[in-house]
Amino acid sequence: MKNKNIDIYKIADEAGVSKSTVSRVINNKAGVKDSTRKKVSKVIKDLNYKPNSSAKGLASKKTQTIGLVISDITDPFFAMFVKGAERKAMEANYNMMLANSHWVVEEELKCIQMFEEGRVDGILMISGGSEKRLDSYLNNLATHNLDIVVVDRKIENEKIPKLNADNVDAGYRATKYLIDLGHKRIAHIKGEDVASSDASRDRVKGYQKALAEAGIKDEIIYPGYFAREEANQATKKLMTEHPEVTAIFYSSDMMAIGGLKALKSMELRVPQDVSIIGIDGIEMAALMDPPITTLAQPAFEMGYLGMEKLIKKLNGEASNSHTEDVIFQMELIERDSTSKLD
Repeated sequence: MKNKNIDIYKIADEAGVSKSTVSRVINNKAGVKDSTRKKVSKVIKDLNYKPNSSAKGLASKKTQTIGLVISDITDPFFAMFVKGAERKAMEANYNMMLANSHWVVEEELKCIQMFEEGRVDGILMISGGSEKRLDSYLNNLATHNLDIVVVDRKIENEKIPKLNADNVDAGYRATKYLIDLGHKRIAHIKGEDVASSDASRDRVKGYQKALAEAGIKDEIIYPGYFAREEANQATKKLMTEHPEVTAIFYSSDMMAIGGLKALKSMELRVPQDVSIIGIDGIEMAALMDPPITTLAQPAFEMGYLGMEKLIKKLNGEASNSHTEDVIFQMELIERDSTSKLD
């Protein structure tokens, strides 16, 4: 139970430090020696002192709260990203508010505006929309000293650290993997159009690069909107219009799962008739029949590192290494949904 008779002055007196030092420890600020921080923290624990979060916010003009904007909480990739971000936030004694944009730019803007009005200390954003008006809004916020870190987004602003997967390379490797198995009629179910995402467009570029290198001129691309049911319908349309296709590269594992269902409904065998490969590395893809070959993204690490970068900026601890952009590589995981073309 909280001891109501204990205040910051008592803590400072017991620890033999100034009130401002105690305040810096409570608010997890830089500028305190590790030995002093440990001593003050021990006194706080021994006296069972629980600082009032509202009072902390008023005194420091900080809320100890970070806003997190994601595209689709129902997608296991984003769920794992959230877990990583949450882990780091908890370690640093920050609260986290979550907003889901449903891949819609207007919703992303609403989420950001809600966080801005709610006085969060900073925003971590992993999202699909990449329209200029959204980038302009983010640039304006960063200029007015709201700390922002973005993931899987290309934005020209040195004040906004960026963490991106190498999506061109992923699209290239996924397609080349199918080419190396002997496939020449390779289709791609992309994620964009509604989402208009940087990640989706870069994966298309990788797909096109691999085809061009192999001398394959026919590009067969259909939108799947990063959704399982939409990819299911896109796959049916694709195979009806292009029955010669022997391999499909999906821009996400969730779309590959939807595509697998569609192929089975059309009595097409995977991989005997059609090989499929996805991106993300979600656990669900490994549980399919057959398990789906994928390029895995380190979703948990991306969330953790993104939150770490943001918190270091908030605490004034960001060195050059923490403001530099980070590029993540994906790992190819071969499973039973792909095979050599006979």
